[in-house]
Amino acid sequence: MLLFTRSVLKIGLLAFLACSSLRAEVTLPAIFGDHMVLQQGCPLPIWGKAVPGESVLVTLGHQSAETVAAADGRWRVMLRPLSSSPDSMELVVQGKNRIEISDVLIGDVWLCAGEGNMDYPLADAVGGKEDPGNEGDRYLRFFMADKTSSEKPDHLGSGVWVVCTEDSAEAFSAVGYFFARDLRNARQRPIGMIQCTWKNSPIQSWISHQGLAAAPSFQHDPVKSPSGIVNQKTPSALYNGMISPLIPYAITGTIWYQGESNEGRDALEYRRLFPRLIRDWRKQWNTGPLPFYFVSPAGFGDEEGSSVEEFLLENQKPSRAIPWLREAVAGALTLPNTGMAVATDLGLPDELYPPDKLDVGRRLALLARRRVYGEEVVDSGPVFESMHGEGAKIRVKFKVIGSTLTLGVSPFQPEDASPVAVTHLTGFALLGKEGKWFPAKGVIEGDTVQLSSDAVPIPLEVRYDWGGFPKGNLYNKEGLPAAPFRTDTNQPVNFSN
Repeated sequence: MLLFTRSVLKIGLLAFLACSSLRAEVTLPAIFGDHMVLQQGCPLPIWGKAVPGESVLVTLGHQSAETVAAADGRWRVMLRPLSSSPDSMELVVQGKNRIEISDVLIGDVWLCAGEGNMDYPLADAVGGKEDPGNEGDRYLRFFMADKTSSEKPDHLGSGVWVVCTEDSAEAFSAVGYFFARDLRNARQRPIGMIQCTWKNSPIQSWISHQGLAAAPSFQHDPVKSPSGIVNQKTPSALYNGMISPLIPYAITGTIWYQGESNEGRDALEYRRLFPRLIRDWRKQWNTGPLPFYFVSPAGFGDEEGSSVEEFLLENQKPSRAIPWLREAVAGALTLPNTGMAVATDLGLPDELYPPDKLDVGRRLALLARRRVYGEEVVDSGPVFESMHGEGAKIRVKFKVIGSTLTLGVSPFQPEDASPVAVTHLTGFALLGKEGKWFPAKGVIEGDTVQLSSDAVPIPLEVRYDWGGFPKGNLYNKEGLPAAPFRTDTNQPVNFSN
């Protein structure tokens, strides 16, 4: 019996020592792995966990940095900035154990995040399989973050860096891939994309607890998951599980496509939620106003809908409110270092996830190429500037970002669609003193559009592309569409109850 007891104690001691040994190992978050891309041109934070008081030495190329793990086991070093390079390097982290990370490139790193339309895989996108880049590009890599929801912030995360090959590219975000491909072609430097996407995830799930709790509070409760379950709909769950493990990894900026899950009543709250997300992420990264470029949702809804979609239906329940969601998205342009790619013309009537991601990625890349890299490219379509009445007509003035205003047509046409004949301006509506909206006729004159309607003797207000699936055709000569807008400031409803 005594011998048996000693044997059990010995086994227990060995197990304890083994577990202690495992706990003693230096560890890194999942974002640090083979084939990773590190951000060029800025200090590089490298961090992880170890035994409290353990010395940790980090080496990258010809430089190294050493630190000691704090009382909670966390450690962090800052490496000096490096220039973009096509040459592979090795990152070594040495504590009581040794971690070797191979095939590390120095280039530009972008975070691409959002829900279904950003999650949409390249394999399903129009032209995705035929893209010549699919043959492989070892200088284009994606960190594919695992879809992880968490009640509390995770510091390790999970996922893997993947080099772009003909096979691996099919799983990449199509928007992220086309964005990165254009940057690769324009800048000729390594590009790393951190993909954090999850279909059917409201914006509340991507904001930290601190961000959601900040004043002022919201008019109605945010989206909640059923009977205490933590999933992609739980407030802060995707921030905790997918974004938190990335911070403070050095990045150039973020591209964002989300909003499908915040239609209807939430579309009005999105006005405050979206800027709050941007501020929250920038605060967490603590590196200033990083570039944040986002997508105005593609057309989706009734193809035969009215010229102006009302927020409330006849039964006084909220509509899908896609135009109001687009307005909320555009409201974030008041924040510094932001930009918006308009996708209103790239949708299908009843398809929440339209397949044209090439033009979405291209338009996002134009923003980055001009605003981050200083290229002389046109990165936006016409933007509303002012309006004034001219008797029975109204003249709308635009900031013509590009050479001139013109009639245009979407670059995306379904295979079975008839050829589009562009004969007159569409998408505008006028409001008279009777309080009803009517389609308007328009004439382009320089950087203005003159509008009129036989049904509106004295027009008071203008809306453009104010429908779920609008049909506006105002572009600049460079082929970029005008953004939806309205001149009235009426609030559609108050949810204070």
